Amino acid sequence: MLLQGDALAVQLFIGAAALTALSVAMTQAGWTHRWFVRGMFALAAFLTIACVGWPYFESRIPLISDALQAVALSRIGWFFVGTIPAFVGGMLLSDFLRRRRPTAKTPTKWMSIFSAMEDLARQDLIDRYEYVKQQPFDNARLAVSLEKRISVLHAAAPALEGSPRTEIVDELVKLTPEYDAVCKQSPGLVETEEDCREALRTNILSQLLDGKLIAKGFLAPHGAGEPEKLIPKEEWRFLMLDWEGDQALGPNFEYIAVLIGKPGY
Repeated sequence: MLLQGDALAVQLFIGAAALTALSVAMTQAGWTHRWFVRGMFALAAFLTIACVGWPYFESRIPLISDALQAVALSRIGWFFVGTIPAFVGGMLLSDFLRRRRPTAKTPTKWMSIFSAMEDLARQDLIDRYEYVKQQPFDNARLAVSLEKRISVLHAAAPALEGSPRTEIVDELVKLTPEYDAVCKQSPGLVETEEDCREALRTNILSQLLDGKLIAKGFLAPHGAGEPEKLIPKEEWRFLMLDWEGDQALGPNFEYIAVLIGKPGY
């Protein structure tokens, strides 16, 4: 017959062993060794029953009682019972942190290359582009307006005489060089817009290379069912962004349907 303190030590030891078996079973629950997992859950259940019913079992199995008493009062036994749950707990914490890290880095919003150029490039480049891109449209509207007015004047001039005709001729003399100057400005404004857009593209490419932005796409040629993949930042040393086709073009391969995102954005 065990002393009350010894019996409690054995009961606590069995309970700790049950928790150890349960923790091992929980860490292996996603594995393919189903019989091992089921066996560990069954062992945990058996030890739990033994722990709860130990006051009833101890007098009926004296040999096991003596053996458990020796183990329960041993520091080595408690060491292993405590080490396994601690080790398993460390594995679970490490796995949780490892899975959480990529999730925190994954962008919540993916966008086309051109949208990324307008939203994720350096702010001063975006502001400059927003200002410049409007100028070709304003210049084109002014050219159309002048052209219409000059056409009206040319049509009206032959039917007029005297002072009205002179006024029309004077206005034509004034508007014609103005129209020519506006037309000459158009190529330069378009070129400036293209330069600013290229600055945006270059900045996005630089951020991809630095890892500040992340891109994903499908390797071409694409086969049905093939998953998209994240583009390694090292590959941006030789990849070129094609914003018109949403492609990343390399020397002998390319990504299609490219999307760009910012971690945490």
